Amino acid sequence: MKYDLHVHTTASDGVLSPAEVIQKAYRAGLSGLAITDHDTVSGLREAEEFLQKEPLDFTFIPGIEMNTEWDENEIHILGYFINPLYRPLLDRLVEIRQLRYQRAQKIVHTLQEMNYKIEMEQVKNLAEGEMIGRPHIARALIENAYVRSIDEAFLKLLGRGKPAYVPRYKFQPAEAIHLIKEAGGVAVLAHPGLIRDPGKITETIHLGIEGIEVYYPQHSSEQIEYFLAMAQQENLLITGGSDFHGPGGEENRNHLGMASIDATNLRRLYNYCNAKKKE
Repeated sequence: MKYDLHVHTTASDGVLSPAEVIQKAYRAGLSGLAITDHDTVSGLREAEEFLQKEPLDFTFIPGIEMNTEWDENEIHILGYFINPLYRPLLDRLVEIRQLRYQRAQKIVHTLQEMNYKIEMEQVKNLAEGEMIGRPHIARALIENAYVRSIDEAFLKLLGRGKPAYVPRYKFQPAEAIHLIKEAGGVAVLAHPGLIRDPGKITETIHLGIEGIEVYYPQHSSEQIEYFLAMAQQENLLITGGSDFHGPGGEENRNHLGMASIDATNLRRLYNYCNAKKKE
């Protein structure tokens, strides 16, 4: 039994809708997944409504991935079993989305000054959900034949230090962890192997992290062993996921289930969450 706990949909920067993602995962033989869209919970209701209409033997976990930054380190915090109606979380997410939209406008304007003919309206049309980010701008560049892939768009124009890069609002990991916990969720450090400064991994854990994403497509076998040992040492839950965005994304992030956890680790996550609710 395999569970992919890091999946994106059209609610943020994925290619497939929540219903389509669940159908694809079920057909692929997965036993369950967590939808963890960037800084939004808008896809969770569609997923739950789909499963009510199409009762599958399938586990669905409501989640989120909050993008934060600390001392020039991009640090993502996953939240599982969150209450998608928790008002303080929803209000903060609205603010973050507005700031991301403003950033996207600045990036598009910068590209226009570089003679790339794309419009904000085109980017908005490519973003089916509430969230507009760099992947949607990358898709506009692909659509207009300036680049061939999202990877190329980031390497050439949109990545950190590239000509069209615009710094984003610095949302701190401590606040993300606090919001996830206040919303009844479990806070997990996403893909620690991608954090530039390894020292920030332990520092972030000590902010109140409850789990660590050990299994991830870009983690080497050595990193997996290291993070497993860290999970034991810090008494953390173990999670894993593909970071699936859908066809056309990065090669290592377009296969559902290529990084996952087994039933034992999922049960530990459930038990921990249930114990928290009883406190």
